[in-house]
Amino acid sequence: MSSERWLTPVDVRLLSELAREPNLVHAARAIGIGRDRAVYRLHRLERLFDGTVATGHRGGTTPGVTRLTPFGRRLLRSAVGRHRGTNRWTGVYRAGPSPRVEVASGIGLEVSFRGQEGERVTVEVDPEAFVVARRPVDLSARNALATTVERVHAYANGTAVLVARWGGRPVRVALTVGSVERMGLKPRTRAYLYVKAVAVRRLPSPGSLPS
Repeated sequence: MSSERWLTPVDVRLLSELAREPNLVHAARAIGIGRDRAVYRLHRLERLFDGTVATGHRGGTTPGVTRLTPFGRRLLRSAVGRHRGTNRWTGVYRAGPSPRVEVASGIGLEVSFRGQEGERVTVEVDPEAFVVARRPVDLSARNALATTVERVHAYANGTAVLVARWGGRPVRVALTVGSVERMGLKPRTRAYLYVKAVAVRRLPSPGSLPS
């Protein structure tokens, strides 16, 4: 699996839901996306990894069935084991009018989920969820991460992955090569990463993964 090939947390959650219940509509609803978006993500994975991830059929008196192929299950197990492409941090939950997770002293993320004051939680943010700017801007996103670009990986298909440092912690951001060039993003430049509180997901307790 090359560095260009990585699953986002949304991909992992979608595959995990399909492994538990082979119904695409239910799987999409469980992770908060529409069926069409789920279909798009499955097709994207098949193009990216050059293999059939899931098969499905409709008709008859039973609901449509979408099952992971053996390749799809191997892909899911590999992703769960390696956490490729994820932004994952553990911190302390702070309740209040604007709940947040303190990752370190002076560093935290506002969140939309409920928790207990002082409990340790782990959160994830998709690399695709960030809006990147070279200077502070006024956006609706509640979180603004002041970072320094560490490296940029550009790929032939026009996509890029930016890795930046936020309080000493790496953050992965998915964007296009055009955006990288237009903003002049390169090592040691400053970048502000904006992400909405609703995009900061709490990671559930580990469960058993179907084989």
